[in-house]
Amino acid sequence: MRRPTLAATAAVTVIALAVLTGCDGGSDGGSVDRSAPSAGSATQTALDPADFDPAAAVARASKEPYAVSIRATTEPLILTVTARQNFNTEVPTGRQERKVGGTTREVVITADGQYHRIDGPGGPWRKTPIPMPSIAKEFDLTGYAPALLSLGPAARKGMETRDGVPVFHLSGHLDLEHLAKVSALARDDVESSGATGIDLDQWIDVQGRTRYAEKRMVVDGAPIVLTMAFGDYGPPETVDAPTVTTV
Repeated sequence: MRRPTLAATAAVTVIALAVLTGCDGGSDGGSVDRSAPSAGSATQTALDPADFDPAAAVARASKEPYAVSIRATTEPLILTVTARQNFNTEVPTGRQERKVGGTTREVVITADGQYHRIDGPGGPWRKTPIPMPSIAKEFDLTGYAPALLSLGPAARKGMETRDGVPVFHLSGHLDLEHLAKVSALARDDVESSGATGIDLDQWIDVQGRTRYAEKRMVVDGAPIVLTMAFGDYGPPETVDAPTVTTV
């Protein structure tokens, strides 16, 4: 029997968003106020791949808390997500925004819960009982690059330049066994959707940080693609809970 998740409460395409990593939102003072990065196009760079060891970059990536801006889109469901979120923290707090058609849902994740509203600045905030790990860590790709590197030389696709930033392209299929090495949550969320693994492309910079990623999986026979772009890295930011007017 499949384990209930946030994804199980929505249509299959929304299920995949939650499983693959979905987010969005706003704070009590408004929507995300930092510009999220664009997906950007990739071109082969003249840099010698020998000058960039992706394993070394991942190994030296900072373990300190940080904040990052995120932009994500899903296919075939036209859903756009923007977020400003803290990672390498006990709870990946942040402010998010999800847009599907003409509907916008704002989300605030704090250390003690998740808050959302769908009626704009004048609408009420509600605190939801959805389990925090499956929501707060949707965009946290910690552990995925080492998993790709463990697949061997075939996963190393070489240097590229995206939006003027030199990045190393990693690519491969991560089955449930590999996902378990990322985290129990990574495996459980994919397995509970009925999928047997994911195809992942991940682009990391010289500091070992993820700049772009694309996850693909099949849920109930339907292919789902999630693309993500990360940028504007900085120190962790304070995220305050909005005032709840309706429970």
